[in-house]
Amino acid sequence: MRSTRAMSGAGGAGGAVKRAGAGRGRGWRRAVLGTLALGALTAPAIASGCVAGFDPPSLVNGLRVFAVVADVVEAEGEDGAPASSSYAYPGAQVTFRIHYQDGLGGPEEGSRPVSVYWFGGCENPIGDDYYGCYPAFAELAAKLSEWEELREDDPTLPMPDLNGVPPGLGDTYTITISDDILSGREAPATGGSRYGSAYVFFVACTGELKGVEDQGTGRAGTFPVACFDADGRRLGPDSFVPGYTQVYVFEDGRTNANPKMLGLTFDGDAMSEDFAAIPNADRCPIGREERREAGCSAEDPFTACRAYSIDAIIPPDVAEVDPDAKQQALKEIVWVDYFTDLGDLDRSIKLVSDAAEGYLGDHAVKWIPPAEPGVATITAVLRDARGGSSVVQRLVRVK
Repeated sequence: MRSTRAMSGAGGAGGAVKRAGAGRGRGWRRAVLGTLALGALTAPAIASGCVAGFDPPSLVNGLRVFAVVADVVEAEGEDGAPASSSYAYPGAQVTFRIHYQDGLGGPEEGSRPVSVYWFGGCENPIGDDYYGCYPAFAELAAKLSEWEELREDDPTLPMPDLNGVPPGLGDTYTITISDDILSGREAPATGGSRYGSAYVFFVACTGELKGVEDQGTGRAGTFPVACFDADGRRLGPDSFVPGYTQVYVFEDGRTNANPKMLGLTFDGDAMSEDFAAIPNADRCPIGREERREAGCSAEDPFTACRAYSIDAIIPPDVAEVDPDAKQQALKEIVWVDYFTDLGDLDRSIKLVSDAAEGYLGDHAVKWIPPAEPGVATITAVLRDARGGSSVVQRLVRVK
């Protein structure tokens, strides 16, 4: 299994939550995840009528990490193409790709430079918890400060490593799972296959990365690094998103394909990746502040403005059989999260495949454009309850 999580106090990572660790049991956390996903289906993404106004979670107005997609290339699939899995095996190479967007400042100011740092090298930490990696990570963070100073004289100086695994920079990062990751691991008390896990930490930062001292009072403690601007001020969650992703290795060799998403439609038509062919939308006369107004007399922007349908193109066979389910006929839960940096969505999450009922055809949302012209980015993140994910982004021109 694999999970992605933004650390407490950091910018969102697309609504993902930690799951599938040892101790509480994979089934328990999968049930929690499914409950959270289902509970969000009826929650509106924008307040209207008598509800107090707020910025919805689907609005990208700061640095936002949508997902980190893990990809283990396996043997050929049924169609002859290489199959990929978000589960690994001993000795496997795993490539991680981060998907993010900086929405702070708006289209007039443009996006800020974002640096992405990766830290691998932590397998089977004590308690199988991410913060079991912190002691070694903290030592690495201290070395990073020294490395920053030394590389001013030698730009080719490599970054210090964690347990022999070098950190990385950029939107992708590759590690090799150790051959002995399952050594000494016991089977879960509830039954099932032995498993091990590898943690990879990521940091998206619009400033300079520096190590920080532990000031936490909880079990996890303080994340060992933080982001600072040129004047040495520590940056907040709209400019700094740290987190981790977790890859599971099962002794029985099970895989978990990342769910496929083929694109997006706009009012029923496929949205092109070609900028010259992106769809057009008419501006909504109701401004952002008016949309957040509270009170029963507040106008509903989804009634007053033209709303456009946004739908993810997802094949009906997207969900796999859940190998941990008590009833083998049950499928994994699959849902799609929607985001936009301009305008508003009437929902931020839609269920795609139910464990018992299977594929659900209605997973579209409504989008209303902003009051000002510009180019809006629509992001869809498809997730399954076992840690797989995929991301699609398309553009809309607002006239």
